[in-house]
Amino acid sequence: MPTYDIVEQGADESGQNAIDPVLTDLVGSNTTIVFPPGTYRLNELVVQSGTNDLELIAPNGARLIPGRSGDNIRWIDVYSNGFVLDGFELDMRNVTVPPFVRMNSSAGDWELRRLVTRGRVRSATDLNIQSNNSGEARTYFRLSSAAGTRGLLQDCYFHEGSCAPTEASNRRAILVESSSGALTFNRCWFELWGENTIYAKKPEGRLEIQNCFFRNTQNGMRLGGNTGVHNCVSIKNAAHPIQSWSGGSLQRGVNAEATVPANSSAGINSYNGTLTIADSDFYHRYMDTSCGGPITAPAPCQRIDIQRVRISYESTKNHDAIYTYEGRLSDGTPANLEYFQLEDVHVTNDHNSEYGVFIGQVPDSWGTVSGVIGGSGPQTNSSYIQNRMTTNGDPTPPNTTPPLPSPPALGDVPMEQAQLVRIDNTENSSPTSFQITAGEYALPAGNDGSTIPTDWGSDGGPRRPPNSDVATGTVPAGQVYSFYVTGGIVSIETDGPATVTVDGEPYEPGTEAVPTTSTISSDQPDATQWQLAESVVQQNGVVIAKPLSFNGSQPTHVRLQNVADGDFEYKLEEWAYLDGVHTSETFHTFSMQPGERELPRTDGTSYRIKTGQTSVQDEFVTVSLGDFFETAPVVLAQPQTANGTEPTVSRLDNVSTSSFEVRLQEEEAFTDGHQSETVGYTALQPTTGQLEGTPFEVQRITVTDDWSQIAFQQTYETPQFVADMQTFNGPDTAALRYRNLTSTGVEIKVEEEQSADTETNHASEVIGYAVFEDSV
Repeated sequence: MPTYDIVEQGADESGQNAIDPVLTDLVGSNTTIVFPPGTYRLNELVVQSGTNDLELIAPNGARLIPGRSGDNIRWIDVYSNGFVLDGFELDMRNVTVPPFVRMNSSAGDWELRRLVTRGRVRSATDLNIQSNNSGEARTYFRLSSAAGTRGLLQDCYFHEGSCAPTEASNRRAILVESSSGALTFNRCWFELWGENTIYAKKPEGRLEIQNCFFRNTQNGMRLGGNTGVHNCVSIKNAAHPIQSWSGGSLQRGVNAEATVPANSSAGINSYNGTLTIADSDFYHRYMDTSCGGPITAPAPCQRIDIQRVRISYESTKNHDAIYTYEGRLSDGTPANLEYFQLEDVHVTNDHNSEYGVFIGQVPDSWGTVSGVIGGSGPQTNSSYIQNRMTTNGDPTPPNTTPPLPSPPALGDVPMEQAQLVRIDNTENSSPTSFQITAGEYALPAGNDGSTIPTDWGSDGGPRRPPNSDVATGTVPAGQVYSFYVTGGIVSIETDGPATVTVDGEPYEPGTEAVPTTSTISSDQPDATQWQLAESVVQQNGVVIAKPLSFNGSQPTHVRLQNVADGDFEYKLEEWAYLDGVHTSETFHTFSMQPGERELPRTDGTSYRIKTGQTSVQDEFVTVSLGDFFETAPVVLAQPQTANGTEPTVSRLDNVSTSSFEVRLQEEEAFTDGHQSETVGYTALQPTTGQLEGTPFEVQRITVTDDWSQIAFQQTYETPQFVADMQTFNGPDTAALRYRNLTSTGVEIKVEEEQSADTETNHASEVIGYAVFEDSV
């Protein structure tokens, strides 16, 4: 399976020149095309039928910008199987009318993952106010899959919408006009769309909408039968754009609309099957006629099953909070509601004239009816519901916490620092139970055909960030579960025959809790050469490799890249005004897997370490440590990537028990800023003692640009010494250097560079340091 770096193949990563000629030459079956961080101008990519298993991936994030503008201009158009687009920002900020993305009805087993739309997605017909022509409604993503195949839209953010709330738009976010295969939308964020946000009332194949968030947008989900909505949130608490073609504005949560007769040859069936809405929350409280009902069925599909749903509703729209009407297909056939269930449903209705639950079409049969209706408005028109639900009660209010992390900052993509845990039980005949504990989040993923569970929480239901650090459950025989883990893996426990991998590598339980150290000595033959350090980093771990010894007096520091699979690449990086050739130096490394850990000390107490990663540029960003530490830790941080070619170091400030700040710093002569880098960090509890029978200490000291002596509090046979500045008292670019490391102490100083001036005087800085015996 060939893998190509598109920049190495000649593509322009500055966004100035279209990459189409290079990309077209690389496109082929069983091919992976890797996009390094950068901006790439794309006019059009058409993946014809037969070009199977083509992957376009940006492991550290990259930006795509359209080279053309227009409603009916295709941007990415796929007809084949196995297409993957992963890790991109789709930048529409300077595009008048963004082109569309399409997965055609002949496409299958495609995955659109970790995508972020930047800027408004406008339509050319946005100014055609009240033309009364719904055909002017244009679509951003047109999604379908062939029979027997699947499609996945996951960790995608459509949060900037089609226009401002004061404007009008004809843009839909997602259209599923027809689809015979199975589609899953997992963890997607929608906001400020002027047309139907997800228009998917017609697909014959199964549609799952899971863990998604809708806020102040038109019809959130316009659906038919054979559809599941799980752990979603719909909020209407402010104005949203109006529809250009109608001049109207209507926000529903889930709208069941079985109006299209079945046409299996076209992948269409809006009526047959069950529409399930479970574990979801609706907060529709906006005193305007645009604020529609949270769950509406003007034309019910065959079966509607509502479970564990919480609603708060107030509006001036003539809609009930939940309702069913007598519906008909467009050929006149009644859309008969055969089954209706309201299990553990809680509705607070403060509409002054419309019901909490209105039954206009009585189902042929009822499922469980239970829950609470309350609020100041009318409760229900149905005696059947009146006798089975508590009315005028005290309903549980909706949980409006988004089921996915907030939209990432410009320059970042979702789950950029996440690890993918895969529990594969496909070859086994018995189930496997599991528990994944994450440093931050553990969130279900559908990568590579994995089944997405709806009940992975420790309480038997779904969970939402930030209360989602543990995923637990059972993988049935023959299935695969996958989870994105952020903040590092604290532990993975399984009971059963399934195999576990992390980022494709076999996982060994227990290795995540052991810190490792090493000593590396090398010279630097030129400014560009990278050298390989093997088997010194924990699997999927963070490595700190600083400070550098002082054999050569030119200002220098250690730069890292490709930290993976136990190895990393490094160079002794002089500043750009120097020649880059440097004599042999020594540095020590400290590595941990991301996560929060309490390690057993020899005296029986526990020792706290928290390790993680964050995306950083040349402005300070705050990294939360939560409430893990009782006293301010010593923080060690270092870039793990070399996305930007200019020399850079990381600087810290404002280290406290709950957070710290970190930024990148280039030499003073450069003022253009630095490209986003992944910075790894380890926060260490200050103390002196023993881990696994060997001595260690973590302390602080104040130093300047003069050499300062550190006297260790214990004696070490082979000390491994790492350190970092904890303050930003001196803003001039600087790093640490050490000399005369012995079993009892070391000398250290702050070293400025001289790109802008010759002075090297530096204000006093607090440094944090750690010393470990080599055997730790």
